[in-house]
Amino acid sequence: MNFTKRKNYFIEKKFQTKYLLLTIIMLLAYTLLFVTIIFAPYMLKLYLNYPLAEKAEAAKVLLLLHGTVWPWIGGVILFFGAVSIFISHKIAGPLFRMKKTLSQVTEGNLNASIKLRKWDDLKDLADHINLLIEQLRDFVITLRSDYDLLSEYIRELEHQVDSKVISEASGREIIKKVQESRKNIEAVLEKFKYNK
Repeated sequence: MNFTKRKNYFIEKKFQTKYLLLTIIMLLAYTLLFVTIIFAPYMLKLYLNYPLAEKAEAAKVLLLLHGTVWPWIGGVILFFGAVSIFISHKIAGPLFRMKKTLSQVTEGNLNASIKLRKWDDLKDLADHINLLIEQLRDFVITLRSDYDLLSEYIRELEHQVDSKVISEASGREIIKKVQESRKNIEAVLEKFKYNK
C-alpha cells in the first residue's frame, strides 16, 4: 500500500465539518470577547457624556481599529479553520482506513488489516483492531480445520455403516476423534463469550 501524502484533506466530511464548525464557533466567541474588550472603551466615550474632543479622538481610534482589526480577525478565523481541517485529518484519515478495513472484514476478508502512516493518530486503536482481526482469523482457521476433521469422521462413519462393517472398536475410535475435535472447538469458543 502506498503511503504517500494524501491530497484530499477533507476525507471524513461529517467528522471534519463538525470540528471545523466548533473551531469557528470558538474563534467567533473569542472574537466577540476580544472586540468587546478593545472597542468598548471607545464606544462608551462616544455614547456617554464626554467632551467633544475626547469623542472625536475615540471616533478616530475606532476608525483606525476597524481598518486594521477586522481584516486580521477574518484572517485568523480562516487560518485556524484551515488548520483545524489539517489537524482533524490526522484523525479522520485513520478513521477512514478503519471503516474501510472493518467493512472488508464484515464482507468476509479476514486478511484485511489497518495500515497507518507513521504520523497518523489512533495507532493504538488500529493495533487493537488488527489484533482482533488476527484472533478472528485464527478462530475461523481452527473451526475450519475441525469442521474438515468432523466431516471426514462422518464420511468414515457413513461408509462403515453403509458397508455394514462397523465394529464397536471402530465406532469408539470415531467417537474418540469426534470428541477431540469437539474439545478443540470448545477451547476456541471458550475464549469468545457471549450471551444467548
